[in-house]
Amino acid sequence: MLDKDDECVNVPGVPENNGCPKIEEEEQEIINTAFDNLEFESGKAIIKESSFESLEGLAELLIKKEDWKLKIAGHTDSQGAAQSNLILSKKRAEAVKTFLMQRGITDERLFVQYFGEEKPIDTNDTPEGRQRNRRVEMDIVFE
Repeated sequence: MLDKDDECVNVPGVPENNGCPKIEEEEQEIINTAFDNLEFESGKAIIKESSFESLEGLAELLIKKEDWKLKIAGHTDSQGAAQSNLILSKKRAEAVKTFLMQRGITDERLFVQYFGEEKPIDTNDTPEGRQRNRRVEMDIVFE
């Protein structure tokens, strides 16, 4: 693979993942489950207890994969003031970071981003759409 096509020049990887390490199917499933099961108390940055088990699984995976970093991006629906939503999306992403740090993942491996209502993935005109827009996305990052 040519360096210009290699998105992970500092770690060995595979061409099918743009030169980054391969994420195995079962590893991706752990990440997806943590994302799919992540819920917060309404209007708050408190992670619901029902989300703990899948986040614990994610923490265990990150402990095994010491070279993995995690981007945690908070999003909200458009209900309420935009500035309040931006703050809520930040606090929710930081709550996930704190949860993982309490389980041994170091600060420098966790990157928080927050977008409030700026990047919807569905309509804000229906309850279902707003539910999809209220999310914290998690992506593995390699250097």
